[in-house]
Amino acid sequence: MDEREQQRRERAYKIWEDEGRPEGAHDDHWQRAEDQHELTEQATDDVIKINQQADDEFAKDDTKAENAADIKPPSAISPD
Repeated sequence: MDEREQQRRERAYKIWEDEGRPEGAHDDHWQRAEDQHELTEQATDDVIKINQQADDEFAKDDTKAENAADIKPPSAISPD
């Protein structure tokens, strides 16, 4: 059994338990577990895509990095 099948089984079992272990809803629990799994995979793919776009944007940034010695610390005097 692969990891995806195991996750589906665990989701279906959790749904079954959460509903009070009803008889005769086996197919519904399996379908709902599959639907939840697909939604989770899609959300993961979306996050990966957004993170990759951010990484690409960051890599394209050709601005010259400041030398640490040139960076001025915030003023020690409070503005109020």
